[in-house]
Amino acid sequence: MQEPSSLVSFGWTNGDNEKLVTLPPGQEVVEEKIEKPEKESGIENDKARDRINKAFIDAGLLLSNLALEKILTEQLGYDRLVDLAKEKSVFMVTKEFIEEFFQEEKTDQEFSFVIRKGKPARAAHIEPKFLIHSEDDITGKSTSSGTIENFTELFRDRYRRLKDVLMERVMLKDVIDIEDVKRYDGREVKIIGMIRDIRESKKGNLLLELEDTTGTVLVVGINELKEKGTILVKDEVVGVVGVAKNGIIIAKEILEPDIPTTKRQPECDEPVSVAFLSDIHVGSLLFMEREFQRFIDWLNLQNPGEQKDIAQGIKYLLLAGDLVDGIGIYPGQETELAIPDIYKQYGYLSKLLEQIPEYIEVILSVGNHDAVRRCEPQPSLNGFMDTLKDRPNFHFVGNPCRVNLHGFEVLMYHGTSMDAMISSMSQLSYREPEKAQIEYLKKRHLSPIYGAQEQIAPEERDYMVIDSVPDIFHCGHVHKNGYANYRGVLIVNSGTWQAQTDYQQQQGHMPTPCKLPVLDLRNFQMKVVNFA
Repeated sequence: MQEPSSLVSFGWTNGDNEKLVTLPPGQEVVEEKIEKPEKESGIENDKARDRINKAFIDAGLLLSNLALEKILTEQLGYDRLVDLAKEKSVFMVTKEFIEEFFQEEKTDQEFSFVIRKGKPARAAHIEPKFLIHSEDDITGKSTSSGTIENFTELFRDRYRRLKDVLMERVMLKDVIDIEDVKRYDGREVKIIGMIRDIRESKKGNLLLELEDTTGTVLVVGINELKEKGTILVKDEVVGVVGVAKNGIIIAKEILEPDIPTTKRQPECDEPVSVAFLSDIHVGSLLFMEREFQRFIDWLNLQNPGEQKDIAQGIKYLLLAGDLVDGIGIYPGQETELAIPDIYKQYGYLSKLLEQIPEYIEVILSVGNHDAVRRCEPQPSLNGFMDTLKDRPNFHFVGNPCRVNLHGFEVLMYHGTSMDAMISSMSQLSYREPEKAQIEYLKKRHLSPIYGAQEQIAPEERDYMVIDSVPDIFHCGHVHKNGYANYRGVLIVNSGTWQAQTDYQQQQGHMPTPCKLPVLDLRNFQMKVVNFA
């Protein structure tokens, strides 16, 4: 895809000189590095690690990485910990469990799970101004019983709403029904239809089979329109301007719904920022717990001098799903699980997130690894993380969802359908997820290909249609950070907090873990804080 000449690129490298950002002038993404604490090394230390791990494994217990580090650095008596964990039927020994056990021997200042009270953050003095658009969330509204009638209504709803979007174009004001095409032989016609099939003729021309509620028609794309076949997918809704000839249409123009070429950006006069993250994958052996805990400590301003000013302004955290690793999600997953129990995965995640300061509003969505139905749209979590649901600053939403933050409309979608998009469109790849998100906007749909890798629930309303154009579009899923600005919409893919799994390597996923995008709403500038 050729970028407009008005765009300039700002980038950084992550070891392979890979460009990550394409944004308009003045909207620069800067990566800020949080320095890692020095690690102890040496043969004796490695032997101690092995000895401690073996003691817990032999007792049928799991030991978190942070707990192991605490035992090593503070030279704690781990035999007593093993006995206590078995006595209390604790499956996984965490750093918090150790601190609770030794609370009479340690002062509060030595507890990294205890929030250290100091000067309140700047964002703590700002009144939250956010609205969750519940009308765009499937939670509590599913009426599907999986019948043929349900599927018919789903596609009719998709077609009706995307037809309305297309008819906003001047070029498509006078569309006709497909069943009437034969009456206009030799004349120009305008139609809107859903792509039923895409193929190439023997002469190399593009052949599209389109349908609406009245019938089907064959559309032929010649000359420069041949290339349209590489950017169109089955089941998307398009407009066609062409000449009717013997019941077919020779296309002059093939138009996707797309978004307007310009968009007025809201204004925020308060020093408030939003942080984006996704794909935490708690429960995986490859969950980068140490780095995630450093992120939590950073939110609590426990790293003085280390990008503290950025942390001071964070008022919102948006989590785009795959909060835990789940169970039975991909082949061989069981060998890569540290916590093979879904309830304990969410329980451990809750313990981590409980440390987030109360003034930060946390909005949690779900993904294909979470304990909700696999087909999209997905409802919010139910029956898990109940301790967080009692906290007023935690908000659980479905996937996709739409949120307004200080006047900025945010569309958040986990991104499961990117797999189908990338496999269907040769110009897309896992290395540049922002390009797949641009295609979502062009097609005005979050899962345009029906029946591909992901499943769509046949609801009466198609919750995957992008009715209104967002200011910010946040996704995850592919474990790769990516950023772009498309016609005034800021596109963010927030990466992951999990190291690369064997399955991801086989699928071509190249993760960029522990890079936290933070957007300042006052000046719409993005900075990325690297905890890796």
